[in-house]
Amino acid sequence: MKAILFVVSLFFMTTAQANVFAVNDKIEPVTLEDQFEQPLVINEQTQVVLFSRGMKGGEFIQEALEAIPAEKKPENLAYIADISGMPSLIARFVAIPKMKDLPFSMGLDREGEVTASWPAEKDMATVIVLDKFTVVSIENFDSSDAIVEAISKQ
Repeated sequence: MKAILFVVSLFFMTTAQANVFAVNDKIEPVTLEDQFEQPLVINEQTQVVLFSRGMKGGEFIQEALEAIPAEKKPENLAYIADISGMPSLIARFVAIPKMKDLPFSMGLDREGEVTASWPAEKDMATVIVLDKFTVVSIENFDSSDAIVEAISKQ
C-alpha cells in the first residue's frame, strides 16, 4: 500500500512540475495584495515581472530595485514574491512589517497557489518579460547586477 501511495505521489509531483509556463505561453491576469494590503495587478500593460520564490532570489530583486533610480524603472514592472514557504507568524509579525519599509511594492502570494505554475530556480530571481500576457522570455539570475542589466534592456 505504501508503495502505491509513493508512486501516486510521484506522479502528481511530476504532473505539477510539468505545468510550469514557458516562453510563448499566455498567462492569466494576476491580482495579489502587496505588503500594504493594496492590490497589485499584472495586466495587459505589464511588461516585466520580477519573481522570487525564496529568500535569496528576493534579496537579489530587492538590491536591484534599490539600485535603479525611480525615474529609470520601467513603468510596467511588477514584483511578485511567493512567501508561502514562510511560516505565517514570521510573515505577519516580522517579514511583512520589514517589507513595508521598502521603496517599492511587491505582490505577495501568501498561499503559493497563484504562482504555483511560475518558473523559478532555487536561490535565484526570475525575470519574466511579457507582451500582452504572452511570455516573451524567462531568465533566472543569481545577482542584483544581472537583474539591473536585464531590466535596463526593457
